[in-house]
Amino acid sequence: MLEECALYFRKNKAYSRMFMEMKKKYIKYGKLSGKIFLGDLTEAECRGLGAVFGKSLLPGDFTFSISQLQAALNETKYCDVKVEALVEKYFNEKILSRSQKREEKTELGQRFWEALLREAGSRFGEGAKGTLWLEAVWGQHKYGYQMIMRERERSGDGIKEVLMEVCSALAYLPQGDGGEKENVRLAVLGAEITKNPHYFDRKEAAGRLLVSALSFTYKTEEPKAQEDVLALYYMAGISPDDISSSTTCYGIHFYEKEKEHGAYRCFIEKGEKYVLTLSNLSRLTRAESHRKKVYIIENQMVFSQVCEEMGGEEYSVVCTSGQLRTASLFLVDLLLRSGCRLYYCGDIDPEGIEIADRVLARGPGQILPWRMTREDYYRSISDEMLTEKRLKKLDKIVNAQLRELGELLKAEKRAGYQEHLIDLMVKDIKA
Repeated sequence: MLEECALYFRKNKAYSRMFMEMKKKYIKYGKLSGKIFLGDLTEAECRGLGAVFGKSLLPGDFTFSISQLQAALNETKYCDVKVEALVEKYFNEKILSRSQKREEKTELGQRFWEALLREAGSRFGEGAKGTLWLEAVWGQHKYGYQMIMRERERSGDGIKEVLMEVCSALAYLPQGDGGEKENVRLAVLGAEITKNPHYFDRKEAAGRLLVSALSFTYKTEEPKAQEDVLALYYMAGISPDDISSSTTCYGIHFYEKEKEHGAYRCFIEKGEKYVLTLSNLSRLTRAESHRKKVYIIENQMVFSQVCEEMGGEEYSVVCTSGQLRTASLFLVDLLLRSGCRLYYCGDIDPEGIEIADRVLARGPGQILPWRMTREDYYRSISDEMLTEKRLKKLDKIVNAQLRELGELLKAEKRAGYQEHLIDLMVKDIKA
C-alpha cells in the first residue's frame, strides 16, 4: 500500500511542492511534525490538496499540519501508511537530517581512515614515513588533510590509491640518514612508482600531496612559493626542474670528480662573476675556496660592488639574492663538505635576520654571521621604521647572536642595510 500511495501522489504534479516542503522540514529538524506552509497555490494544487483534505480551496496561501495529513490518510485505504515513510517512498531515498548526515559522514570518514592506515601499515610498515604521515594527517588535520577530504568527496575511495603511491614515493626516496640512494629526478620518481613520469607534477593531486608528506617528514611548514618547494625537494633528495634555480659566484673552484672544471677556472682567471644553475651544480662533485673562506652576500647590488672592488684577485664570494634558492643550498652544502668556513652577511631587518638564521643552521660553527653585530647595525641603520608585524618575525630566531640583534631591532624599530657596509666588507675579505 505504501508503494501504491506514493505512486498516487507522484503521478500528480499538484502534490510535488507539498512533498518538497515536507522533505525540507525533515532535513532541518530530523522529524516530521508541526505545520507546512504553501504560498500562492495554483488552481491545480487547490484541486489536488482539496481532494486530500476534503475541503474546497481557493488560490492563495494554505497551511496544514502533519497530523492533519496523517488523519486524512487514515480516512482512506492507505490508513496504514505513515507520512514519514510516504515522503521517503515518494522520493525513493532515505532522507537524513543535517545532524544525521554529519554523523554518517563522520562514521564513513573514520572507517575510511582506519582502513587506509591498516593498508599503509601492512604495505610499508607501522614506522614507515608514509604511515607516520597518514597518522599525522588524520590526527592533526594537517599536511594535506583538506585536499584529501576534497578529493574523497569528488572521487570517493579512489584517493586511497593516490595516497598509497605517495607513501611508495616516500619509501623510494633517499633516507636522509646515511642511506645510499642517489638523488632522483621528479619525473623519474613518477615513472618508477606509477609508470607515469608526470604523476607527481604539482598540478596533480599526487604532486601536491607529496609536498605535504615531505613537509611532515622534514618538519617544515608547507611551502607556498615555488623556490621553497624546490628547497624541500632538494632536502628530500628529489631533483626537480633544475634550470630555474641559480646562484652567482666569484672565485670558487669547481670539480668533476678529481678534475677541476675548466669553464669556471676561466672565469676565476679573468676575475669575473659567473652564474650556476642547479643543473650545472648537480654535475659537480666538489667546490673549493683558495683560502678555505667563502663570503656569502644576500644583496645582489652589494655583491656586484664587492666583486668590482676585488680587482681580479682570487677571493671567494657568493650571492644568494634574498631567500636561499635550491642552487644556493646545493652550493653551501658542497662548500661545507670541502671544509670551507662560510661567512654570511644579510640586511639587518627582520627578513634579513630570518634568512641568516636559516643559513647558519645549515652548518653550526662552520657558517658564521658576518657584519651583523650591534656596531654594524648602528653603522647601517636607516630611517625606515619597522612595523610590529615585521618585528614579530624575530621571535622565532634561534642563533644567539642574531637573537640579540633582533632584540636591538625591537628596541630601535628601524632597519639596517648592507649598502652602508660595503667598504668594511671589502676590507674584511681582503684582510
